[in-house]
Amino acid sequence: MNKITFKGKEYPTRTFVVICEDEKREYTIATESLSDAMGDDKEKFGTEANDIDNEIYFYVEDEVIELGADEICNDHLDEPMEFVKEIR
Repeated sequence: MNKITFKGKEYPTRTFVVICEDEKREYTIATESLSDAMGDDKEKFGTEANDIDNEIYFYVEDEVIELGADEICNDHLDEPMEFVKEIR
């Protein structure tokens, strides 16, 4: 599991290689607590929060980030994806 630091606090992230729409893709997910901490600044171009948000594919509930990668990809993203591998 990786971490992103925002305003002095660390938030967990995970990066997966998945198959989506018959293509291999790489997606990073983060916790909703990070999204909440960034607030409306996520939408403001040129802010640290916007830069971070542009790296994140999807935000999951905080407890979901600890689940198995396959379960996250199948059950907790905006659309089910076939898990290939996790990038550390």
